[in-house]
Amino acid sequence: MRTLKYEITTEHQGMTVEHYLKKIQGYSSRTIVKLKHYEKGMCLNGAHTRTIDVLNAGDCLEITFLDSKEHGVEHFIRSNRFVEIAYEDNDVVVFNKPADMPCHQSCGHAADTLGNVFAAHCDQLEMDLMYRPLNRLDRDTSGAVLVAKNRFAAATITNNFHKTYQAVLDGVPPCTQGRVEAPIRREFPEEMRRIVAPDGQRAVTNYRVIAQKDGFSLVDFVLETGRTHQIRVHMAHLGCPVLGDELYGRKSELIARQALHCRLISFLQPVSKEEITVVCPQLKDMQQLCRKIGLYREENV
Repeated sequence: MRTLKYEITTEHQGMTVEHYLKKIQGYSSRTIVKLKHYEKGMCLNGAHTRTIDVLNAGDCLEITFLDSKEHGVEHFIRSNRFVEIAYEDNDVVVFNKPADMPCHQSCGHAADTLGNVFAAHCDQLEMDLMYRPLNRLDRDTSGAVLVAKNRFAAATITNNFHKTYQAVLDGVPPCTQGRVEAPIRREFPEEMRRIVAPDGQRAVTNYRVIAQKDGFSLVDFVLETGRTHQIRVHMAHLGCPVLGDELYGRKSELIARQALHCRLISFLQPVSKEEITVVCPQLKDMQQLCRKIGLYREENV
């Protein structure tokens, strides 16, 4: 449960509750509708209020977010696996997800996902929250995963945050920095593998080479679109696939998974509007890889 209190000033007196929440505090219509279904979702000066009620200077508007039991984490099997928390406040948590861990439950992955780790973390907080990951990483991609703790945080931050990825490539891009704009689609219906194709969905990847040596490169990526496997597909298209990526490149003896990591995520804190930047250092396997092939620099990891 999360309760936010707003002290109404003379600047906003005369507004309805709905207008204030939408125009001043940035609530979505969907969030407000959900709040209306909670007995204590919206209270004005300690009493239940309607969206059409008018605010006066000095009023105290309280908004409470409740996750219903059927959507909370009660049904998750708890995982005691340690996952680093890179940042946490009352509204969000950022995990530095390890490789070999899915973000979501699926067939064969009922107890080993980040959702299971989050459920165990909720027990420590003595809270039953809904699992709301705002970005998704492939199972073998490590790094920052941002999870909202309530509906307001999810609605406010969704599609309003920025990520930087880092990868070790089996090869070197043609330019020190560049922009790949090449549409992506499934190679075959119902198959996981993607390809660059004229009839695919628009996909844009910006990259910058940080270091290169002996045919390998350490590269940062910022995405303008969020297609499945986008970095992996675009780099394979350039002839320098992510090292260890067996789906788009080749297996490597240097690392047991694709060498791809989400190293930075930034967003506005949904309540304070403070800009938050969270850096998730490379995990040990990628750090050791970069040292071994001579791409390691402290500031890059």
